[in-house]
Amino acid sequence: METIDKAVKFFKFPVFFIFFAFLALYVSYNLTDIDYFFHTKAGEYIVTHKTVPQNDIFSFSKAGEPWTNHEWFYQILIYLLYKNWGINGFFFLLTVVFCLSFFILTIFTLKTEWMFGFPLIFYGLHVAFGRFSLRPDNFSFLFFILFLAPFVFKKRWMLFFLPLIQVFWVNIHGFFFLGPAVLLLYILLAKTKKEEIDNNFYNTVKIIFILTLFACFLNPQPLATIKYPLKILKDIVSGNQKIFYRYIQELGSPLSDLSANRLLFGFLIFTFLCLGFFKKLNLFYVGLAVALAAFSLNSLRNMYFFIPVAIVIFVDRYQYIKDYLMKTIFKEAGFNLLRLFFVILAIIFSVSMIQQIRGLSRRGVTMITQNKKIEAEYSFFNINPYKNPKDMLMFIQKHKLPERMFNTFNVGAHLIFNFFPQRKVFIDGRAEFYGPDFFSRYIKIIEGNESALNYAIKKYDLDGFIICYYSDTPAPAIKYINRKGFKCVYFGWDGIIFVSDNFIEKNPSLANLVIDFGSIEVGKFDLIKDVKLKMPFIKSYLNKAKVLYFLGYYEKSKEYLNEIIKIYPNNDEAYLLLARIYYSQGDYEKAFMYCRDSLFFEPSASGTHALLAKIYIKTGATDDARREAEKYKVDFNKFLEETQNEKF
Repeated sequence: METIDKAVKFFKFPVFFIFFAFLALYVSYNLTDIDYFFHTKAGEYIVTHKTVPQNDIFSFSKAGEPWTNHEWFYQILIYLLYKNWGINGFFFLLTVVFCLSFFILTIFTLKTEWMFGFPLIFYGLHVAFGRFSLRPDNFSFLFFILFLAPFVFKKRWMLFFLPLIQVFWVNIHGFFFLGPAVLLLYILLAKTKKEEIDNNFYNTVKIIFILTLFACFLNPQPLATIKYPLKILKDIVSGNQKIFYRYIQELGSPLSDLSANRLLFGFLIFTFLCLGFFKKLNLFYVGLAVALAAFSLNSLRNMYFFIPVAIVIFVDRYQYIKDYLMKTIFKEAGFNLLRLFFVILAIIFSVSMIQQIRGLSRRGVTMITQNKKIEAEYSFFNINPYKNPKDMLMFIQKHKLPERMFNTFNVGAHLIFNFFPQRKVFIDGRAEFYGPDFFSRYIKIIEGNESALNYAIKKYDLDGFIICYYSDTPAPAIKYINRKGFKCVYFGWDGIIFVSDNFIEKNPSLANLVIDFGSIEVGKFDLIKDVKLKMPFIKSYLNKAKVLYFLGYYEKSKEYLNEIIKIYPNNDEAYLLLARIYYSQGDYEKAFMYCRDSLFFEPSASGTHALLAKIYIKTGATDDARREAEKYKVDFNKFLEETQNEKF
């Protein structure tokens, strides 16, 4: 018993020191999001003009339309940090917000024995990894934790800070409604059982609730801000938001991939098991668990909001869980062994974090550059190279391009940050501002719908297209843009730019930049001299191969794909694209061969199985085609008709 107590006391500080060292270092390698570019430029505008714009100023497609900027204070903050400390200011803010959030959660767990709460902190951190980016919702996470603190510590004086926190919250992020929602749940549910509660505390919560509601109106657009969460809720219920949930990754449902999000479901199960110990259970915690479970399961970006709820409920139920275990299962000696087991578990977690810290120094990516060199870029205090189309941006800066150009969703923030006010965008990351109808038309353009493309060219007087694909697959729209007579003036690893003939005629200097796809030189790599044992990021070559495939330059596409296979002989995407090329050329035997190669490395690839079914149809093996199609619940008769009517 005494030895176990010493171990518990001895390892407490080292375990938490390693945890927060790991957290601080990990955050420094994860500036992965791009929305901070937009927010920084918006903050610059607000500081410079000393006003919060209430109508859109950043786009030409929605210019002047009402815009509720409920993140204006956050935008000022990150602009000032960037102005004074550059990109290091971003990392500083990110580190402070996440370290403070998890420090408060750690303080919560210390109301139990630390070794029992530590796994919740450790796995909670892993749930939050996906949100380790500079986003205003990180502040919502922190503020939500602060709103829970008075209920964890049962301290009435803490409640008086909540209205002030709400003033900041309502001007930083749209999840501000979570604050009053927590208080309302307590008011409605805390007295539904006859268990004694502190009446002074309860009455104070009611007063603070009214004050936090009043605080929600303390912003530049009070009515519009209050309507915002109600509008989002209405759109979700009505299904108007489906288009966003389908195409924007962070808005996808955690239920769509149970395996990848298993930690969240572990937290959900654990929390409701804790609620099963219902002796003197305040129904406030039940309501909190149900409400935040629904909120967290709504989208991937909301998942980590359930972590504080799980910890708060565990802390509240801990004594009853402990009493039950000691009375019915472990007794005192067995419970001490359980304590020792969790100390050992915390040590194992700590060793794992130390190993990951050692690996962080080598974290980065080896990339094939525009001039066909293989170079390493490290991630420490740096913008994620996967999310930075620097070559494309340098090209736009260097050359005079049309003012009204279509751009893809993922490059809007970059364009605003680098070129506003001289250049305005077609679309950027403010999906809710543009609305589901506009976004649906945008998706149709990207997917190659000619009528949507024609409509956009005419309505918005488009003179060019900026298609960025640094982290995405090149859009099929490229094929149709090229057919419309737009000329390609930039073709890089990160994207492709088209300009209209009319604009080139007025600006002859661009004529020298027009790309002749048939004469492109594909960089050849010598495995021994160039590649050696490096594993370069080959998406640049794969992207170029896909673009050339869309445009019908099959032989050039093959050259890129063969270089990919030379470096990565297990790249299933390269084999699949080769199969598509040979299928388009009518060489079904080679198409079949490359389908087999692709399936060898990725047996469940639905696209490969679909192509295989087409090959079977073209070669008369209809029964085999039916079996392939039915594996993926395809309407075979419709599939058969479409395949037979294909034209290349």
